[in-house]
Amino acid sequence: MKKNIYLLIFYLFSNSLFGQTSYFPPIVGTTWDTVSMQSLRWCPEKVDSLYQFLQTTNTKAFIVLKDGRIVLEKYFGTFTRDSNWYWASAGKSLTAVITQCF
Repeated sequence: MKKNIYLLIFYLFSNSLFGQTSYFPPIVGTTWDTVSMQSLRWCPEKVDSLYQFLQTTNTKAFIVLKDGRIVLEKYFGTFTRDSNWYWASAGKSLTAVITQCF
């Protein structure tokens, strides 16, 4: 349920900020649409060095979305997509986003 709320907030924020319709993953299930770096003309040859940097900074998870679709998704160490993480500092950012959307 918590993930769906975050997705809804992202969807509302991105549409109001950019005036475009983003992809919104289905409420039931865990499958998201993806988009390749090549189709976006990004630099896929730089991804390995990015992941190495993130690992040296003790990053647990990293995700890049483009219009709601997953471009990059990487988990480090024993952390997985289903791992829980205490996210208290993000509360202020989420409050700001919700306030701006409505």
